[in-house]
Amino acid sequence: MYIEVNQDGLYEVDENLYTRPKQLTNFVPEIMTAYYPLADNQQFPQALDVRITWADHTQRRLILPMSRSLATSIRNAEPRAVLLKPTALAAVQMYLVDQISKTNKEMRGVYLPGNGTHWLAYGQHVTVWNGRVAGSADLKIPCVIKPTDTYRITNSIDRPVPTLVRALLENDAALVLPVAYALLVSRRDVLTAEQHPLQGGLYITGVQSSGKTTLARRVFGYTERIGTPGKPALMLEAVSTEASVRDTLSENPGCVVIIDDLAKSSTRSIEAHRRKLGGAMLRLAANEGDSTKKNSSGKTDHRDCAAGIALTAEFVLDGVSELTRSIFVYLDKQLNLTEDVRPALIGAILEDFADWFADNYEHAIELLHKIADSPDILKNLRVDGADEFTELLTRERRIQDNLALLQWAFVCMVEMIKSTVKLSPHQEQALYEKFWKAVHLSVSKQVDEFSKIRTHLKEGNIAHLLCEAIDSDEFKLCRKKEKLFKRNGIIWKEKKGVIKQVGIKQTALVQFIRNQNGYQNYSSRKITDYMKDIGCLTINEDKSNTVHIGKLKDGKRPLPRVLLIDVQTLRDNAEKYELFAEQARE
Repeated sequence: MYIEVNQDGLYEVDENLYTRPKQLTNFVPEIMTAYYPLADNQQFPQALDVRITWADHTQRRLILPMSRSLATSIRNAEPRAVLLKPTALAAVQMYLVDQISKTNKEMRGVYLPGNGTHWLAYGQHVTVWNGRVAGSADLKIPCVIKPTDTYRITNSIDRPVPTLVRALLENDAALVLPVAYALLVSRRDVLTAEQHPLQGGLYITGVQSSGKTTLARRVFGYTERIGTPGKPALMLEAVSTEASVRDTLSENPGCVVIIDDLAKSSTRSIEAHRRKLGGAMLRLAANEGDSTKKNSSGKTDHRDCAAGIALTAEFVLDGVSELTRSIFVYLDKQLNLTEDVRPALIGAILEDFADWFADNYEHAIELLHKIADSPDILKNLRVDGADEFTELLTRERRIQDNLALLQWAFVCMVEMIKSTVKLSPHQEQALYEKFWKAVHLSVSKQVDEFSKIRTHLKEGNIAHLLCEAIDSDEFKLCRKKEKLFKRNGIIWKEKKGVIKQVGIKQTALVQFIRNQNGYQNYSSRKITDYMKDIGCLTINEDKSNTVHIGKLKDGKRPLPRVLLIDVQTLRDNAEKYELFAEQARE
């Protein structure tokens, strides 16, 4: 059996000469272009440009995804296409697959996976946004873009660039970082390719009813559900599972996913679950490592995190790692946004930004390396108390790296604005002042939260703390027995100016340890058990922790009981902790 092509359709021809050919279809399909994935040696393309011709010579072009039943895809896309025999499904598939094997170079195109900047085989780069090739350059090769069937980007607004300038200048500085983050995420694949990956998500927090969700929806709600105008497609509740968030982040490159309402709860377990979930979601969006998932054919797909994340929350996640991955927008009062700030504005700006980026790719990359290779956020933060800012941004490089990337996105945005409309020096300066004010507020929130965490982090083990206290004479140790009644302890043995053994009153020692960060809830027994475990404590004959070290010379009054401690054993076991270091590496 073989397939014969006639002007009114495909026919099945039996090798038996006495059997008349059977008509299988009322149309003739012909492959015009086969679209193959980028940098992929797969045998079959991802999509086909098929021309359908009928007996009356009318034609229609269809872009079809490659599948195991192309005849069904044709029938579903074109009602006039009729399959006349049950064997037509297999026959059409065989006929088209045979055409694929015979396609020449002129009939081959590129299948672009969606939003992002992609490199073609001959060195040309192409930027895709919202189902189209951005910029003014003409491609040298036919291409088709992977369709999006879950959302559409709303962008129906007149004169978006002047409207954006007005909105940024008229509204609170809290608007600036979300807008810059939306632009930054739209170019996330470029950041990764240039070795400056985005390592954070936007964390919108503040007092109740301050407008956290409103801000997130107005800026990041540009992805609307198809068939439901005004309904954000990428807005998930805080009860979502990690798996669903991971899928959403990998399937929507260049867009921002909203995780809404990490709220406080009267039930401790519920709030703990929300905190854990918020931290996990933030890590999913901030980490560059890909995830794997089995596809329908049983093969393993590697999925990159190609989207960004914006969380709205009533509380701040209390882990060091989560803090360093958070780009804070803190609302300490109700935020009143003007009517200009709406999803259609951001959607339209993203369209213009994609065009500007495509046409100015080399310049944008040059700016990226100029800003991000040696980030210096501090020089633009003219504030009192800069020591805290310096200490934080120097220690936590991830925070400064994320802010530098936001600075790059903002600088590119200003360049785009200047290429579209006339921007006066006064307006440009006002925009930059808004941006740096927003960065200052974000870093201030980081400083506050790290200060709170510091009170719960241990600077070292108990041995280290006691060595520091003895060296700094924290206990005001005496050398004469008669002064022990008024002092917290005594230097019991000393050799050539080196303290060998001290006796410290138990109440004073326990109180000192409890006053240190991270030891507030330590019991007296837990502290003394630690000292016994490391062997620095002299145990009395009655196995009590404190010892009686004698009486006054008159023999009438016994000296107060003390914890008799070997200082050298303390020093051998002392360990200083690097604050934040271990948690930040998680």
